[in-house]
Amino acid sequence: MGVFCTGDVNLIELSGAAHYKATRMLHYDVVVIGSGPAGENGAIEAARAGKKVCLVEKEAVPGGASANTGTIPSKALRETALAIQQARSRDAHGIEVRVSGTVTIPELMGRRGLVTAREHSRIRDALVRAGVEVLRGVASFVDPHTIRVTVADGGGTQDLQADVVLLATGTRPFHPPQYLIDNIRVYDSDSILLLDHVPRSLAVLGGGVAGSEYASLFAALGVKVSLVDSKERLLPFLDAEVSHAMQDLFAMAGIDLYHGTRATHLEVGEKDVLVTLAEGSRLVAEKVLVASGRIGNVEALNLEAAGLQATERGLLKVSPQFQTSVPHIYAAGDLVGFPGLASVSMDQGRVAMSHACGGILKQRVSELLPVGIYTIPEVSSVGETEEALKAKGRPYVVGKASLAMNARANLIGEAVGFLKLIADANDGKILGVHCIGPHASELIHTGAAVMSHAGDLQYFVEAVFNYPTLGEAYKYAAYDALDRMRERQTGNVWPFERAAST
Repeated sequence: MGVFCTGDVNLIELSGAAHYKATRMLHYDVVVIGSGPAGENGAIEAARAGKKVCLVEKEAVPGGASANTGTIPSKALRETALAIQQARSRDAHGIEVRVSGTVTIPELMGRRGLVTAREHSRIRDALVRAGVEVLRGVASFVDPHTIRVTVADGGGTQDLQADVVLLATGTRPFHPPQYLIDNIRVYDSDSILLLDHVPRSLAVLGGGVAGSEYASLFAALGVKVSLVDSKERLLPFLDAEVSHAMQDLFAMAGIDLYHGTRATHLEVGEKDVLVTLAEGSRLVAEKVLVASGRIGNVEALNLEAAGLQATERGLLKVSPQFQTSVPHIYAAGDLVGFPGLASVSMDQGRVAMSHACGGILKQRVSELLPVGIYTIPEVSSVGETEEALKAKGRPYVVGKASLAMNARANLIGEAVGFLKLIADANDGKILGVHCIGPHASELIHTGAAVMSHAGDLQYFVEAVFNYPTLGEAYKYAAYDALDRMRERQTGNVWPFERAAST
């Protein structure tokens, strides 16, 4: 057995003959299982702390669902759909935009292959620079400190002894038992990306993040979409005004919304699928996407041998430092549940290994977690919602700026939505920022930065924004919020003016 380099990653070679049996246990300070955002960044954080680290990955390429089956591929398809929609909205004379009925979904992903390949290279290079060894195989616990790695195709096994373990195996689409997902008529959120053509119609079962994103994406491609959601409004963790605005824009895009109901039966025919809903109504679609959430990848881990037990959805409960009930075993990323965002998973892995290895760079995950939802249009949020502040009894004011009136939004052909600021009614401190519209996931970071420094509305009033930009919406939203504050004060003097004059 030796160590060799594949794609510039230090890789322990276990690909010998089928009869190979490892006899020497290898010891590491830290063993990380999974190379998605949490695993990659956790491994690098541990290596930075001077630890000997091995990362185990079962796939031939690193990156997990984020790079290979979820985030990057779906966003690549979204960019194509958005470009088509924007081109139609710009009303350029003499230009006709249409989607061929024979084009495949992978073909519509455009730069997906390039982006994914560069992600693979980036991850490999980062692990090499940090000195992390990478072992390809399926990991399972023998006991709380011993991990057995099994190489595919009879390549043998290797036992690793670890002082600390980080579980970052991620999740996969959940398959409800009442639906047969055959990847011919009925798909999940991974396999839908392999469609051999753009369907005439699509029924999306589940109005969570993935269901909402795919519903709007396919609608932008000209597909007739029906969205079935068991909740009374889409994405109820969002500020209600934003959630309702998203529903309105979906309806304007031609999406049929079915709230407060579920699909109880799917009858697959030769050309279409008959979907029966709980209240008895029916709808017909050429294809069906089952978007019923995700389940943790824990089956192969043999958690019982480590003294651990996952939830019914395959998730692990952890402390604020991401320790499981077995103190030297940590878990991070999608495996620990909400919010299940790649951005948050990265910091969870860093915090976990910083805690385990005595690091000081990353002690906690920020309380200000921006949520980016890549529907068309995008939705993004950070901080308090109106509903949360009402429940707390905290007085607040709201200021909004319409992106439909924003010059840049009109120029790019996506003039919809608004930017919403929520501020303390007494001192103008920014408490929450919510946006639906073009590039919302980028736009939200300006507000998050101001919030992280306890900033108030006056910052946006005094700041100078480039014109035309989407960012200038912050200034108009701040002026609107200050008007609301003035209405709450005695007289017509803004509180900032009163403070300046004393």
